[in-house]
Amino acid sequence: MLLFVDDFVVRTLSREAHLAKKGAELNAATAGAPAMLRRRLTPLGKLAVSAIAELKPQENEPMVFASSWGDLARSFTLLESLCSSAEMSPAAFALSVHNAIGATTAIWLKDRSAHKAVCGGKTTASAGFIECALALRKAPSVLLARYEPVMPEAWQNPDAAECSSEPAVWAMRLTAQKTPVTIFELAVSRLSAASEADKSGSIAAEIDFFLGEMQTYVDTDGKRGWLWKKA
Repeated sequence: MLLFVDDFVVRTLSREAHLAKKGAELNAATAGAPAMLRRRLTPLGKLAVSAIAELKPQENEPMVFASSWGDLARSFTLLESLCSSAEMSPAAFALSVHNAIGATTAIWLKDRSAHKAVCGGKTTASAGFIECALALRKAPSVLLARYEPVMPEAWQNPDAAECSSEPAVWAMRLTAQKTPVTIFELAVSRLSAASEADKSGSIAAEIDFFLGEMQTYVDTDGKRGWLWKKA
């Protein structure tokens, strides 16, 4: 499948100001959201909403949210609460679901249209591209927000390569046809075979691919995978 990237932004806690396409500060980028919603957001949620805000969502523009672990800090905090007191916050529980960041974004934008929240393990980003390609059959453009949290220390292991050393987000506007503002083309194709040596899934590696000079990237879990090519 061939996709066209018309806008792109990266947000991390340490590199956010340097990599943000328009150089907006994190708090300024989320200032348009009601205070009640801002208080609901974790650092990862604020980064994701801020990245989407920079893309300036259009009315009824489809959105796809792709994350292997979602807002994991909330789930971990809930489990800690259960272990210590057997009680948990109903509000925190409601916001711990996988699509919570997308739902909060939709509330902020007053957008009642359906959005997708996808998880594909170490190939989550490619799963997001597939959903975007499907959405582009009916819409001229689609927003893809890709984000991963820091894995809590108690859960850290080599198989959680999707997570980052800090909350990280990249987001882009994709179109099915080249436009006057297209930044680059992205071809995503299925690998005929994948090896253990090709394991990836790291959002940091994805960011390096998009911002660096590499023209190809292998997104695979060692059993199945996808080849990304940009031009």
